[in-house]
Amino acid sequence: MTSKTFIPVNSRKNWIWGGPILAGALILPFMIPLDWVHILIQIWIMALFASSLNLLLGYTGLIPFGQAAFFGVGAYTCALIILKTSLPFFVAILASPFMAALFGFVIGWFCVRLTDIYFAMLTLAFGEMVFAIIFKWYSFTGGDDGLVQIPIPELFASMNNYYYFVLAIFLGCLYMLRLLVHAPFGKTLQAIRENPERVEFLGVNVKRYKLIVFTIAAFFSGLSGALFCCFNHNVFPGYAGWAMGAEPLLMCVIGGIYNFLGPLFGAIIFTVLEKIIVTRTEYWPFFMGAIIIVIVIYFRGGTFPFIQKTLQQKDH
Repeated sequence: MTSKTFIPVNSRKNWIWGGPILAGALILPFMIPLDWVHILIQIWIMALFASSLNLLLGYTGLIPFGQAAFFGVGAYTCALIILKTSLPFFVAILASPFMAALFGFVIGWFCVRLTDIYFAMLTLAFGEMVFAIIFKWYSFTGGDDGLVQIPIPELFASMNNYYYFVLAIFLGCLYMLRLLVHAPFGKTLQAIRENPERVEFLGVNVKRYKLIVFTIAAFFSGLSGALFCCFNHNVFPGYAGWAMGAEPLLMCVIGGIYNFLGPLFGAIIFTVLEKIIVTRTEYWPFFMGAIIIVIVIYFRGGTFPFIQKTLQQKDH
């Protein structure tokens, strides 16, 4: 990853898109069928998941293959609190990201000591360990049967109500992530991505910064897992599996990892394409893979930066 392909993440031009996206997000539930409201909820949840992963991928130069572990921890924490305690629903939602962050801190303590492919493989190994524990611990997690029929408050029984609940959380988290990456902390992460040795020579504790951002990414991944759990009213070991972790990674690549709004656009494109293709053919993985290959080859840097560049050229 070099600065030659870097598109400034703090560019205010990115936020020209914010107004139309927000307006559309607010009014769309009244204009589309209920099953597409369902898709929109999934988009906001997965966009949050992808944005959290992009803190590591796009901003710090780390490639995490085990991020789904924190998504799964958040989902199971939420489900277990709801099913096995009498604590309020919002306590379950709030506790989930903190539990995921705790796991992130412990796992990250080992992972940030390595770099490149070794970091990626170690995150994958820890992710598979979390998956195995969830899969085999029948008395607590339900094992491969998962936990089903998870109740949520009547207020959110309405799909539209839950939609706005998820949207509010997503926008709040996106704002916090934006503040984070524009702060000196975020600038330091970008410097670490470009040249960690030089940053180390300047007196910055690179491993400490990596551990902090790893924990923060786990926090937001856990929150997205909790929202996904309540959305589906169930949770299964696959939530912590490799396949779940690959989706936000693809979303980041499709949308653009060097752009703050890239993961959001990647989540929109990936989820909508998946919805359309799955309903039309049983060979959807083949066609989905072919489309992703085309996007990666011909839209280098991501679709969102490509659209931005095209519109700027037309303006000139």
